[in-house]
Amino acid sequence: MEILWLIGGAFILACLYYYFLPEDKLDEKIYGKRKVEMICPHCQTKGKVHTKPVTKKAGVSGGKATAAILTGGVSLLAVGLSRKNDMTEAHCVNCESTWTF
Repeated sequence: MEILWLIGGAFILACLYYYFLPEDKLDEKIYGKRKVEMICPHCQTKGKVHTKPVTKKAGVSGGKATAAILTGGVSLLAVGLSRKNDMTEAHCVNCESTWTF
């Protein structure tokens, strides 16, 4: 029973924290740092774009597929089959559009 009180109290504190957090700080926490020099390609607004680094899966890597065939699939356990690309995700808080580059 005491654990439920502890969990409930932590939930209420987290809700209050996000409720009283300034909107710009909340956007920064979710979407990354704001870049004042960037212009949104969708709504042409300057200074409302947030960016953060992300890793996206890009499909099957040819080299990894070849290694999987040559090793009988054992290499898949160590490295997987898909490629991962480091990209930047941008989000405009004015028009709510998100894109990667």
